[in-house]
This record gives sequence, C-alpha cells and structure tokens, in this order.
Amino acid sequence: MVNDMDLLEVERIRKGLGQSIFSTNIVFHRSLNSTNILAKELATKGAPEGTIVVTEEQTKGMGRMGRRWFSPGYVNLLFSLLLYPNIKPDRIFVLTMTLALAAIEAIKEMSGLTPMIKWPNDLYVDRRKLAGILAEFSLSRGRIEYVILGLGLNVNWNPNDEADVTNPATSILQETGLKLSRNDLLAGILRLFEDYYRDVLAGNIDDFYKRWNDLSLIMGQEVEIQSAKERMRGTALRIDKKGALVIKDNHGKEQKIISGDVSVRF
Repeated sequence: MVNDMDLLEVERIRKGLGQSIFSTNIVFHRSLNSTNILAKELATKGAPEGTIVVTEEQTKGMGRMGRRWFSPGYVNLLFSLLLYPNIKPDRIFVLTMTLALAAIEAIKEMSGLTPMIKWPNDLYVDRRKLAGILAEFSLSRGRIEYVILGLGLNVNWNPNDEADVTNPATSILQETGLKLSRNDLLAGILRLFEDYYRDVLAGNIDDFYKRWNDLSLIMGQEVEIQSAKERMRGTALRIDKKGALVIKDNHGKEQKIISGDVSVRF
C-alpha cells in the first residue's frame, strides 16, 4: 500500500517550479512504457518547450545501448524533458552534462550527498549507480528539431531488496538514510536546470566545463570505451566543452570520444 505522502503530485511540482517554463505543461501518468517514448510522441505533435513527462513506474524503461532501466514504482524519479534548443548539433551532449550538474546540486542541497558523473550519462556514488540520463534527439537538414532528456534517479528505494538488480546500484535513501520528497527534489532539479539551460543557449558554458570535470568519476583513470565501431583503451584526461571525452590512448595520442560505453579500471 502506497502512502499518499509518497505520491508524485502535479500541483505540488508546479507550485515548486513557480514561473519556470517546466511548470506550464506537466504530463503525468501513474504508469507508462517509457517517459522518453511519450515525450517524443508529444514533440511530433508540437508540444511546447519545457513539457515534462513524469511517471511513477515504467514498463519499458530504457537506458543507453538499449539496456533496460529497472525501477520499482512509487519510490524513485522517472521523467523526461522536451527541449527545442537553438544550438549546434555538436552541443547536444552539453545538455546531458548540465542536467547531470543540476541533479547533483539539487541532491546535495536536499541530502548533503554529492554524486559524481560517470561519462557520458550516469551518476555514481563510489562504484554504485545512482542515476542515468538518456538523451535522444531529432535532426533535420543539420538542424535540431527537438531534444529529449530522460532521467531515472533512485531516491527512496533500497536496491538490496531487489533480486532483479544485477549491477551495483544505490539510492539517496541507501546512502544517507534520508527519505526525501520526490516532488520537491524534482522541482529543485528542474529549477536549476532551467538556469543552466539559459546559460547554455547564451553560450556561457565555461563554468559548467570546469564543474563537470571536477565532478567526473573517471578523470585520470584507465578506461575502456566500447563504441559502435571499435573498442579503445586509454587514460581519461577531460570532458571537453562539447561534452566529448578526451583520452590518451596506449600510443600516447589524444583521442576524442563522442559516444560510447565506458568501463573504468579503478
């Protein structure tokens, strides 16, 4: 039985957002196949920028590389944002990084916990996964039609209780012992992200560049990147201003990785 205090409430989220662009069109469903799937459908129908799709549970939640995103209902945050950014396509991954920064800051403000970024799209505490971001977009004639940013964040859940969790996972509750208001946490993430988004549109990303490198889990670590075309090994040097990972390969040359699946040798 779910206590009413634990439920996500559209009006409470909207109140926490104030005059934010994300307060104007909140689409909520108790259960969905995927918030990203619905957000893409809404984008093709002309939904306004700032549309949020929120759910208590997903039946076909997705991570990167087509992986399943497992999350039990009524304890975590599962949402997607619809954006129409006037930026160059090679800057799309900056949006992933700034959403990660907004989530980190909001989590820190409410719980004292400071997660780290595992490039390109995960938040970790030590070696345990706390959150994942899935960015999807549409291009037409070299221009961005829309960007969808989906975030799955483990909040008031104990992953140790789930037999379906095969990889090391954690939650804010497990790390801190605190049970947070998911409504307030969602509103806090979105308020911060809106500020960051406006800076990105204005081209002001130098501060973000420093912060996402300072909060990177993999800087200086030996990594292996599996992309669609190849497998590469090297030392992680930095995440550049376009959100790409720069490594020094085994031949001592710097290589820029746009996307891929990263394994870390701690």
